[in-house]
Amino acid sequence: MNKPANGCENLEMYAVDGLDPEERAEFERHVQECAACAAELAELMELLDLLPIAADPVQIPEGMKDRILGNILNVEAVKTDVSPFEQTTFELPKDMAKSIPVQVPIRIPITSRSNEASSDYVSGSRRGAAKTSRLKPWIYGGLSAAVLILGVYSYNLRQDISDLKSRMALLDRPSEGAQVNKVVTLNGAVKDIVAKGLATIVVDAKGTHLLVQAEKLPELKNNEAYQVWLIKGKETPVNAGTFMTHDGTGGLYYTFNPNSYDTIAITLEPDAHGDKPRGTPVLAANLIKS
Repeated sequence: MNKPANGCENLEMYAVDGLDPEERAEFERHVQECAACAAELAELMELLDLLPIAADPVQIPEGMKDRILGNILNVEAVKTDVSPFEQTTFELPKDMAKSIPVQVPIRIPITSRSNEASSDYVSGSRRGAAKTSRLKPWIYGGLSAAVLILGVYSYNLRQDISDLKSRMALLDRPSEGAQVNKVVTLNGAVKDIVAKGLATIVVDAKGTHLLVQAEKLPELKNNEAYQVWLIKGKETPVNAGTFMTHDGTGGLYYTFNPNSYDTIAITLEPDAHGDKPRGTPVLAANLIKS
């Protein structure tokens, strides 16, 4: 038996008489110096006295020795295909050896399932790694496409923001080089309307604008408002804005593309929130005629 690095490790073996004479003497010297081992040894001895192993030895019944040896030899005769690292050899305890003069080493095959589990784990890991390797090109391709799309979107967004800032800056600037492109007279759309007006198309650095002015309009009541409409043929009229009047006079300013419309009209609406004509036409004019 190998000598332990710490004498306390032989406590249990000493209690069951499992040490050789040299180790036993060494442990007895250790107990004299170690109070903890002495106290624990006393407790173990009290427990061992209560066990059947503490009883006086008796004569082994006739035939038991042969049966034990036969079983041992049968185990020895079994041939197993295991590696040397999976075999364990040990001797019979000394108490039994005193009664049985022959000491026979026993080899017990140990089936290691840890190796099988490790093999399964490695195989699974390899399969997972192979599957991941096959997916990597698709993953990288998808990420590259996503980055490209985000880059294009970000570039377009920056361009839109830049254009919007330019337009806002232009709107904040005073009009420069404004030139009257066309003036159209607005006439009454129904009889007994004395109102009249002008639709002036003005072009400057900011774009093309429609300046609408009207006078002698009927007075508004409650939530009523005048609304300007731009029309192209039989298409749905486009709302160009609403305005209120002061002493029958009012107007508005609207930026538009003159080539998209051919008619302008003003209606008297029940409120200023309509998206299509609901009220009575008041003034109208053809934008194409010079």
